[in-house]
Amino acid sequence: MEFEDIDYWKAIILYGLNQATYKIALGKTILELAQAGHESVEWSVLSKAYLDNFITRLSKDAKPQQSNSARRTVMERIVGQLNNNTISYDEAIRQVEEYALNDVVPRFQTIGTSKELVGDKFYHFDHGKKLY
Repeated sequence: MEFEDIDYWKAIILYGLNQATYKIALGKTILELAQAGHESVEWSVLSKAYLDNFITRLSKDAKPQQSNSARRTVMERIVGQLNNNTISYDEAIRQVEEYALNDVVPRFQTIGTSKELVGDKFYHFDHGKKLY
């Protein structure tokens, strides 16, 4: 059976090993950037768009991102600091750039535990520099 891109995309979102919003937020960010005509995106642009999507998500539904509600994800800590005015918006983007994208970008294109099923179908990247 031959699968279409939409089948792979749905499988990534629905069957990826994630319990937090990271994968959903990155998927939404990638779709928005692609719809805006971007074929390659600087890491800082990706970080800003990702942060904005995460801020929106947490403002609508601030449920804990982990099964242990006392444990906060990197993004929850960054958005919390931003909301408490302990960091600026520019500093929040820098922290997303430096810390938050480290796991989600390399792991996004997985179904279950398999990276081979999807490979680099939707993007490849130069870590810390660009997403293509």
